[in-house]
Amino acid sequence: MVSEDSRLIARRYELLRELGRGGMGVVWEGRDTLLNRQVAIKEVVLPAGLSPGDQERQLMRTVREARTAAKLNHPSVVAVYDVVEEGGRPWIVMELLSHPTVEQVVLGSGALPVREAADVGRQVLSALKAAHAAGILHRDVKPSNILITDDGRAVLTDFGIATVEGDASLTRTGMVTGSPSFLAPERVRAAEAGPASDLWSLGATLYACMVGRSPFERGDPMATLNALLTEEPDYRRIPPIMHPILRGLLRKEPEERVDAEEADRLLAAIVAAKPAAADRDVPERKGGRGRALLAAGAAAVVVIAGGSVAYFKLATPAEGAPRATALPAAATSPLTPSATPTPDPTVSPTPSVTRVAPVVRAWTSPDGWSILRPVGWKGARREAGTEWTRRDRNAHLGIEAVYSNLDVNELLRASEDTMRQNAERVVTRGRRTVTHQGVKGVEWEFSWTAGAAGQARWAAAGTRYREVRRVLAIGDTAYIVSWTVAENQWPRNRGLMRQVISSFTVGA
Repeated sequence: MVSEDSRLIARRYELLRELGRGGMGVVWEGRDTLLNRQVAIKEVVLPAGLSPGDQERQLMRTVREARTAAKLNHPSVVAVYDVVEEGGRPWIVMELLSHPTVEQVVLGSGALPVREAADVGRQVLSALKAAHAAGILHRDVKPSNILITDDGRAVLTDFGIATVEGDASLTRTGMVTGSPSFLAPERVRAAEAGPASDLWSLGATLYACMVGRSPFERGDPMATLNALLTEEPDYRRIPPIMHPILRGLLRKEPEERVDAEEADRLLAAIVAAKPAAADRDVPERKGGRGRALLAAGAAAVVVIAGGSVAYFKLATPAEGAPRATALPAAATSPLTPSATPTPDPTVSPTPSVTRVAPVVRAWTSPDGWSILRPVGWKGARREAGTEWTRRDRNAHLGIEAVYSNLDVNELLRASEDTMRQNAERVVTRGRRTVTHQGVKGVEWEFSWTAGAAGQARWAAAGTRYREVRRVLAIGDTAYIVSWTVAENQWPRNRGLMRQVISSFTVGA
């Protein structure tokens, strides 16, 4: 590893801070002292247990592949500027992009809308075609290796374990490189892998955009690899419009998969579909609890809320949603009732019948959870979650179900990171552990200002909001319940907020 007194690589690249690490190395934020520009620097670290010969072959291959990747000039490929050697290992100097990954977006805002997912898929596919034409296989296509820029550009990163087609593979030493749940079956079997293997990983990534996890993720590496080899994906929670492309890419045998041209045609048809058609293509789910993971805001829906400002990219009223049923007055009255004036005994009041309008009504999701939602708010459901927005756009309620192996604290941190990337002037007001109907959870209270390009479509640019975001883990699903209101209206809405959030219940 790098010591404090040796933070200059090849007498040119200064290491500033660690950005992240994985099985094949550490990524640093750095500075090119010659050109005075910010860069990303990948320190390639090989897994323990390789023989000296295998280490040298892998290092030579990494250098050769990185130099080949540097020749790629594609808008959806992170630019490789330089490859240098220091301390007996290669360092790859790349373009620094400060944007969230698909995994973070899904984790923070919810499943991507189908047309957005298809557009991301087309861009990544175009990058893979360029790499394959140059003889490069990526080998680790997954949501955490795809960045989403502010203008919607998808950028494929981390060619650090990519190989030049035809090279010997590390699998010959008994090792499998790449993320298990996104590996193609032939790579697990240590069989010959080609461009079709990257297309398989793209298919698993598109599935994760919808559901928040790979179709083969089982929580245990060996169980995951076994599922890759022997099980078929569960498409019941995938919009039917996505079935042809996913079924075409996720065939066990590489020769049976659709090729890049057919995959692009199928994705283009999804992108061109009218929004109304895409909505009708969302399957009706009966009894399932969850939705998707990766990762916040309004571009998609909560951790799985497109940039984090908002949880759901939901705009149309839910079709076929259960009719709300008024609860008894005791359950629907505000927590803090207003005082009722005492009638003047000397005045004979005119007889009248007074009906107290309910403040909240029960709503039950097909996924098995229920909540008391405010009366009169506009509701919407999509594959990514459920939300209600007050008609003046000054208040919002969102529920997102997330499949993830992260604990509630990690999910909340991911959601917070996405929020800070997309909202303005985010200020924490409190963070606490809560007990919700016997379940431990975490809650974050904060203020934020909606920007002109914010992803919370319901939010008014320039308006300052206050929000409570509660994360609960129940069974194999995490739920993010958020309540947002204009900050100047926060005090008088606090009671209603607590009543609504506390009513959230997951059925047996």
